[in-house]
Order: sequence, then structure tokens, then C-alpha cells
Amino acid sequence: MTSAGDTEPTAAASLLQLNDDVLALIIRQLNVYQQFQIGRLNRRLESIVQMLWRTRVRNVVLQNEMFGRSGASSRQFEAFILALAPHMQRLSCQQLDVRRLRVLSSHTLERIHSLEWLGNGHRRGRVRFVDEDVRLLHRVFPHLKSLTLRGCQITGKYLCDLEHLTDLRLDDCQFLESQHFRDIFRQLRLRKFDIMEDCDEVNCCDLVDLQLCPTLEHIKIADYHLCMESDITQQLLRLPHLRKLSIYSKNFVFDVLSRIARPTSPPGAVRLIEGFRFSGVFHDYGRFFRELGNLRQLTRLELHGQPEEEDGDRLQCLEDQMLRQLASQLRELTELHLCGYQLESPLGLLEFAINCRQLRVLDITRSRCHGESFVWSCIAILAKQRWRTRPLELWIRHSDINPEIVQSPRCLDNVKLLKVDAKRIGPNMDYSSGVLKFCFVR
Repeated sequence: MTSAGDTEPTAAASLLQLNDDVLALIIRQLNVYQQFQIGRLNRRLESIVQMLWRTRVRNVVLQNEMFGRSGASSRQFEAFILALAPHMQRLSCQQLDVRRLRVLSSHTLERIHSLEWLGNGHRRGRVRFVDEDVRLLHRVFPHLKSLTLRGCQITGKYLCDLEHLTDLRLDDCQFLESQHFRDIFRQLRLRKFDIMEDCDEVNCCDLVDLQLCPTLEHIKIADYHLCMESDITQQLLRLPHLRKLSIYSKNFVFDVLSRIARPTSPPGAVRLIEGFRFSGVFHDYGRFFRELGNLRQLTRLELHGQPEEEDGDRLQCLEDQMLRQLASQLRELTELHLCGYQLESPLGLLEFAINCRQLRVLDITRSRCHGESFVWSCIAILAKQRWRTRPLELWIRHSDINPEIVQSPRCLDNVKLLKVDAKRIGPNMDYSSGVLKFCFVR
């Protein structure tokens, strides 16, 4: 027989019966706007949200769907941003309706120093990001140092008003006008400038005034910015603080490489290049390597091969003669990364171990160099080099060399000559295709 008390439902457990640490773990799973909403339910939840924001909210990413589902009004969005403002330093707006940005026009968010606006350049009417929105940025974010604009329909007219800007990136921006670049480079103390992607209206004549900005340390542009009516390569190489020059190249690879590897300016007038990186496919590696051979002061060389689409996973083959010639010319190398290639034989690669007396890292990740015999040949060469004071690091990650070779007695006995690294790599170690990246002597 059952009593009445046995059949009564148990009272539902309240979320607020959990301790603060557990509640914090739950709230952390929500996006930042959902955290704001749950914090408005009572003071205890609000204090937990504020604690999380004080310690964890520095970089904030906003997307349109975060607000569309909840039907956030302009007033609610404004209250949300003002609540975040004391904690935010970097803000990224991805496909956000520009009208939400305009809601903030009467406020000043002084702590934010970095802004990304990744918009949709194909929008029409009043929902486009236009020049007046750049003026709005100047009012709302007075201490902005880093600005990325993508998919905007701006002329560049008001960018020079952002007087604290040191990092400017313009991607897929329509309607940029050349007359505004002179003011940008003359008035701003930029350290990084990026106009690499899909700004086809901008050519080398527009960027010739880059030399008016001597503070530039990293420039990222496309090859057609260098290979039209006026060659600005020599001006760029003379910039006093330049450390990196990244050039996205599809059609003028050899033209750009030859202009930089064989400058017409007298010695000492241009920066010495200490590092070079390229990821992509060439149909004439002989010519490519001949140009690289002119970079005699190079200390770091990275080449990342990619299989051609029609050949599936087949790796490009590098001939011994090309590698031998390059090894005889680049004797100052301390690091060589030759990743994702099929070698004709190990002999060409071994020439770098023979000729480059300062070589510290030899990286053959994803390459095929004919197996374990390459390792034993390396050890035999290094054993004769009395000048070496430290072991050569050999990276064999995802190559045709068995990673278990690291534990072989022969490798362990020669660890003072050769240190083999067979660690696994993730997909984030691959590089964008077609980018020529030069690093200069500091």
C-alpha cells in the first residue's frame, strides 16, 4: 500500500542550487551575448558573468546569427556592448549588420585597440560599410591601433584620420581611390600594411607612396602591385625598418623574385634578406632555384611543395643537380625546410649538410628522401665535421623515414651529431599557396 506522500513529485532541482564554480563552467559554454542575457536574470548570475568577463573576455567575436535568433533590439545590443566595454580590447565583427555598429555612434569605447570588420561587399543600399562608417570608427574607437576591413565599399578617404593606427589591412575592398593613399602613408605611422586580397583597383602607382611611411615593418601585397607600369620594388627594399615583405604571386613569380634577388641599387642601399619562404607548385624549378642562388646572405630557406590538382597526391620531384647548385651558393644557411617533395636521391640534400657549416635545422617534413639510408649518410658526414659545436636537428615528420628510427641504438649513440625529430604535425602547419615571403636582416 502506498501513501500519498510517496506519489508526490519531487521538487525540480534549481540551477541556482549549484555552486559558483559549476555555474561558471556552464556559463562558459554560452556565447558572449547569451552570457549577457543570463546575467540579467539575477544578481548572482550577473556576478559570475562579470567574473568570467574580467578574466577571460579580451578578444570578442560577434556574428549576426548571435542576435538574430534572440531578436535583440538596438537598445539591447547597445546595453550588451556597453556592459562588455570595460573588459574588451579586441573586437571582431564577422558578417555583422553594419546598422548594429551605427547604434554605437554616440558612445566612446576607449579600451578597444583592435577591430576586425569582416563584412559582405555585395550588400546594397544602407547596409553597406561605407566611408561614413570609417568616420564612425574614429569617434567610437579613438585609440584604435589595428584595423582590418574586408568586404567594404570605401574609398579610403577617412582612414588617415585614425591617427593611432599602426596596423592596417584592406581585403576585398571596393572603390578604393589612389589619391587617398598618399595621405594614409604620410600621416599614419604604420608598422604593418596589408592590401593583398582582391583589391584589383589598386595598382603599383597607388602604392608608390609607401616610401613615405618609414615606420613600416611588414608589407603584404600582391604581385600585380609590383609588375605594372612602375616598379616600386627598390623603394620597398630601402625602407629602413622593413622586416617582412609578403607577396601573393600567381602570374609574376619569376619577375618579382628576380627584382628582389638581383636589386639594381648599389650594395648597402637595400636591406639584406635573411629568410625566404614559398608554398606552391612551379613548372620551372630550375629557373626558380637559379634566382634563389642570388640570395647569398640567406640564413633561412623554407619551401613547401603542394601536389598538383591533376596528379592527386603525387609530390613534385627535385633533381639532385638543382639542389647541389643551390647548396654551393647558399653557404650561410642555418635552417633549411624542404617540405612536401620527392627527391631524386638523397645526394642533393646531403650537399647542404656538407657545404653549410652553420646549418642547425634540416626539415624534410612530408618529403620522400629514400628512407633510413639518408639518416645514416647524415651521421657519416657529420662525424667528419670537427667544427660543429652542436648537433644538427633533422625533422622527419610524416616523411618516408620510419619514426621509430629515433629509438634505434645507432641514432641514440650519435645524438651529439644528429638529433632526429619525428613528432606529429597538425594541419595548421601548412602555408597559403603562392605567397613569396622575404624576411630582412634586423
